[in-house]
Amino acid sequence: MKPGHGAGRGDRGGWVAHLAACVVLAVLGLAPAPVTAASRVASAYSANPTIARDIETLVRDARLGSARVGVSVVDLGSMARLAGVEHEAKYIPASNMKVLTTGAALAVLGPEYVFRTELILSGDVLVLKGAGDPALGDPEFLKRVSTDLSAENVLNAMARAVHDAKVTSIREIVVDDRVFDRQYVHPRWPADQLDRHYCAAVGGVNFHRNVLDFYARPAPDGVSAPDFTLEPRAPWISREVRIGARTVTTGRHTAWVRRDMRANRFALLGDVRYPAQAPARVALHDPALFAGQLLADRLASLGVVVGSTPGGTAAVAQVRLAASDERFDEGRVLAVVTTPLADIVQLCNVDSVNLYAEALLKLLGHAVSGESGSWETGASVLRMVLAERLGPQAATNIVVSDGSGMSRDNEVSPALLTTFLASMYRDPQLSSVFVASLPEAGDGTLRRRFREVKIANEVRAKSGYLNGVRTLSGYVIHRPSGRAVGFSILINDLSGAGATDARALKLHEDIVSVIDRYLTAASGATVSATP
Repeated sequence: MKPGHGAGRGDRGGWVAHLAACVVLAVLGLAPAPVTAASRVASAYSANPTIARDIETLVRDARLGSARVGVSVVDLGSMARLAGVEHEAKYIPASNMKVLTTGAALAVLGPEYVFRTELILSGDVLVLKGAGDPALGDPEFLKRVSTDLSAENVLNAMARAVHDAKVTSIREIVVDDRVFDRQYVHPRWPADQLDRHYCAAVGGVNFHRNVLDFYARPAPDGVSAPDFTLEPRAPWISREVRIGARTVTTGRHTAWVRRDMRANRFALLGDVRYPAQAPARVALHDPALFAGQLLADRLASLGVVVGSTPGGTAAVAQVRLAASDERFDEGRVLAVVTTPLADIVQLCNVDSVNLYAEALLKLLGHAVSGESGSWETGASVLRMVLAERLGPQAATNIVVSDGSGMSRDNEVSPALLTTFLASMYRDPQLSSVFVASLPEAGDGTLRRRFREVKIANEVRAKSGYLNGVRTLSGYVIHRPSGRAVGFSILINDLSGAGATDARALKLHEDIVSVIDRYLTAASGATVSATP
């Protein structure tokens, strides 16, 4: 398989080739010095020490017990470090890892990159050729495109394209997901949570975020076993679901779903009191194969015979994954689904979608190596991007385990994050797309944040959460003047009751408030603060 499988790369090809050479040399221990490095952050604090003192006081008085707090604040105009608290120490970043992953994807692939998923008729075989697109059939992504679009629309359109091409029968459907490896689940994700939606498997072909949505409803008589519907519709799975839930007329609605960790076998559990408005969401096993099975079922519903026997059940059985060395005769492209990288990056950061970040990391590995992308090759490329943009020391001052931050093995310093944020902000080709991808205060994962503090300027930031970890990194921007400050606040080892967690969030917002006041004063403007 060649680099660029599934999409074009525009004028970034030469840069990718250079980076590929760097990766090879790095393996040999001969990594060259970067051709250019991002502007270095000044080691001395700003001549105005007030912001540093204020932030140090906030950290000291935060009442976070034995928690570790790291803070880095950098003026992106002068590149002076305005404040630093343990800013060179390494911390678990949680979802702040997505800042690095999405930025690296834009740097390597270019903001014009487009994912391209194809349906190809090769003889009597229909090939579903994936490009690693994590947004294929994603209901949340589709809603942003049009309120009329759904995952079912996408499936039906793909099946209809085959039917309208006068194809009446095919021998089998082969899912070519080899743009990525088939280690679908990261080995360092929590083993007891692998069927949760935030641990969704990562494939070269993804559909509907690689999750099933169960909508449970009580029995009409109030006594019999409850029923359910699935999205996307999968009759061969519905028939096998074990109903361990019960219909109730009092008490709480507690319906939930468990999956066998080795197969797509599910159990509906808990109490079902009313028809669910929000689904019980569960991650799928073998997502690429499941996507092909969905397509087979929809083709059968249009009368296209898959295999030798009509019908959806027979069709689903005639779906397989491509063999590692399998080649297909040049065929006819019947359908193409495209997704812009810029849209993926935005949803990844605004809604903090782990699947999106992991697909981007694996795609980095594929784009540079030309082989099936993996967590290992993606991590290598991410480190090389940091070395290219920030200097060679950056590649050694980080531990990259995954792309989303779900793994607790990731380690990064606040200083590295702010230096990377600076490099992205000052990059004329990438800045607008990258900055816009970060949620504003009151939006996305920040929709409940910054309600208790008054902020005069624009805040764009990525939050992060794991047990004992609360992080926030991003920008405060004074739009009239164009001045901006980059910040990273990483808190680890939180313990105790929810009050401690609330104080960590308050510390985030109090520090951003200090930055906001500094930026307003430094910009020489009087701005009315709004909550």
